[in-house]
Amino acid sequence: MTGDPTAAAAAAGAAAEKVAGVVGELAARVKRYDALRDPRAVFAYTYFRLTSDLAAGLRANSSSFRAPEWVADLSISLAAAYFTAMDAIDTWLGPAPDARPIGEVLSADLPETIPKPWRDVYAASTVRHSYVLEEVLFSMMAHMSYDLPLALRVLAARGDVHRHIADFHRMNDLLASSIDVVQDEIAARYCRRLSSLDRLFIRDDELFTSYGIRVARGLAWFNCDRLTDPGASDKAMASISRSTAAFIAEFRSPDDWKRRRALQVLRALVPSRRQWPPPGAPIEVGGLPG
Repeated sequence: MTGDPTAAAAAAGAAAEKVAGVVGELAARVKRYDALRDPRAVFAYTYFRLTSDLAAGLRANSSSFRAPEWVADLSISLAAAYFTAMDAIDTWLGPAPDARPIGEVLSADLPETIPKPWRDVYAASTVRHSYVLEEVLFSMMAHMSYDLPLALRVLAARGDVHRHIADFHRMNDLLASSIDVVQDEIAARYCRRLSSLDRLFIRDDELFTSYGIRVARGLAWFNCDRLTDPGASDKAMASISRSTAAFIAEFRSPDDWKRRRALQVLRALVPSRRQWPPPGAPIEVGGLPG
């Protein structure tokens, strides 16, 4: 970016407006999913809040991005992957809410038009003892381990992404710094006892932490490199396609039999305690209506 402060501010402002378009689409989806009491609302709200913070960071240029337009393009590419997957699920569910499947759905029941990680996430959300924190974590896993490498690959096809690694790391810092506040807001909106569920899932929710965000995004960068290498792309695609299912399986049925048995007992005893915002409830941005 040029050293001209006015030009830098203009570039950051233009990038912020592009990301604001993503924020608006996410807000619309949160409202729709809330109205339908669709479990996808929880991650859609999480994604909305994190992207709102990215837009605000760009607008203020608080992270001193060197190429804010590239940051905005990555945000748009990443959101496009998510929207495509959610639209495919909506197509499978059909337009009539009353006709939607009731009860547990298996990943294999969903069509291949839905990316496998998102089939796995949606199926996991239909289990009777599914918790709010799980819905965030499983969706976060699919979005970062699958959508993000593919979004980076889209940008790599347009030019060298490696020269933007510093801005990518600045994005990591900005998003990671928002996690604690966003988790509190999720609890207030969907599960006031989320802190109790943290204790239920102790040692399993590291992905939804500042450190976890950085690690997951760093791995996505590595997998983008694998995807763009002709000799590694097939194995990389297979790996990112199955990683979410493996994460869900380990989360719900850990290898350690003592932990596995303890979780089974706790799941039988602890209700999900899910709540839904009242109809027409505002979408919050940092505690303020969006």
